Amino acid sequence: MKLDRSKPPQPGPLTSVAFPKFITAKTVHGTPLYLVENHEQPLVSMSLYLRSGSINDVPGKEGLASLAAELLTKGTVSRSATQIAEEIDFVGGSLGASASSDSTTISTSVLTRYLSTALDLLADVTLNPVYANEELDRAKLQRIAGIKQSKSDPGYLSEGIFSKRVFAGHPYGLESNGTEESIPKLDASILKDFYFNISSPSDAFFVVAGDISESEILGMLNERFARWNNFPVQSPNIALPSVGQKREVILVEKAQAVQSAIRVGHLGIARNDPDYIACYVLNMLLGGYFNSRINLNLREKHGFTYGARSFFDARKQTGAFAVSTEVRTEVTARAVEEIINELTLIRKEPVSTDELSMVKNYIIGSFPLSIETPQQVAGRIATLALYGLESNYYDKFRDTVAALTQEDLLRVAETYIHPDSVTISASGDANALKKDMVAFGNVEVFDHNFEKL
Repeated sequence: MKLDRSKPPQPGPLTSVAFPKFITAKTVHGTPLYLVENHEQPLVSMSLYLRSGSINDVPGKEGLASLAAELLTKGTVSRSATQIAEEIDFVGGSLGASASSDSTTISTSVLTRYLSTALDLLADVTLNPVYANEELDRAKLQRIAGIKQSKSDPGYLSEGIFSKRVFAGHPYGLESNGTEESIPKLDASILKDFYFNISSPSDAFFVVAGDISESEILGMLNERFARWNNFPVQSPNIALPSVGQKREVILVEKAQAVQSAIRVGHLGIARNDPDYIACYVLNMLLGGYFNSRINLNLREKHGFTYGARSFFDARKQTGAFAVSTEVRTEVTARAVEEIINELTLIRKEPVSTDELSMVKNYIIGSFPLSIETPQQVAGRIATLALYGLESNYYDKFRDTVAALTQEDLLRVAETYIHPDSVTISASGDANALKKDMVAFGNVEVFDHNFEKL
């Protein structure tokens, strides 16, 4: 029998892949602990999550959460930054801290035999940071230099102005790394007050993965965190922004640029919304992988770009939906037009059976690759804990995807995709762009400091 190589092979039957089991427990303070026990390698990774991040930043203090997190590993009451670095390096481990929109994370990874040393350091930087002026001054200089460098990046400029407009005064729209004006104002007392107001076992959780048992890790954590001050953390009371009522165009001037960095989108969806998985599948089809509609349109059909993508950046309160790409200056308006056409079409017509089958097979088939290691599983568990998802969320994930219909995708497209009220941002040669971009709505022009021109 001769094979017909003009047609791709049909996928085989769906094999069962269970999300790995994990243990839930609580420390002496009642802090949740999630453990992925795995003894295949003598390695342990652990992260402590505080449920506060840059959502706590305010205008004039942009970068507060991220700088407070960065300085955690730069000195404690009993250890200097150099001593901390040398101690973790000596055992071949890693130790770091960072802040995202919704959380602050302190993490370590080390061989099992040296876990005691790593936990000593993790507990020390969590409980006893000093925010030494010498380290703070160094971090400020580096941060400001990074911000200045970012302003030469069209993608940074387009994303920054897009977020400011879409989130309309909400902290998600602030520059989480800070600004040239805000960073110098953040002194040690401000950072210390901020951190110690969010660092409480009542508003935290641990995720551990690797070669350790429940009793062992609980004993080690209870010993090291016994004197962690326990108090209720006050969550900021922030009004949610709303989707705009009309299209608007925002240009960030980058004189004589030959390319434009484009964002087209609006408010999206919260991570714990029941429609999130349907939106995830819809987005994959629209602009989430190579064979998506937007990428095939802009790259393969028109040759405007090397790649284009879309995404739902779902967060705790809400998020953004956006299409992102970079194109030549002279085809910027045409690329935006094609993006809007795709957003309009996805709302009007059900996707084809073949197209839906292809994207579902891609998501279902690739999911097992995302939970191959204990550390990958730990990351998924952190998502469950941070966003309040059901413990069997990932057990049901592939079945939920498989059950989605053409009507389901059309419904979420009509609900969450709004081509008539998108914000369009483009960083590039504003003078060359403006004459064509007025076709999409009122045009405003800003400089690289996001000041209106």
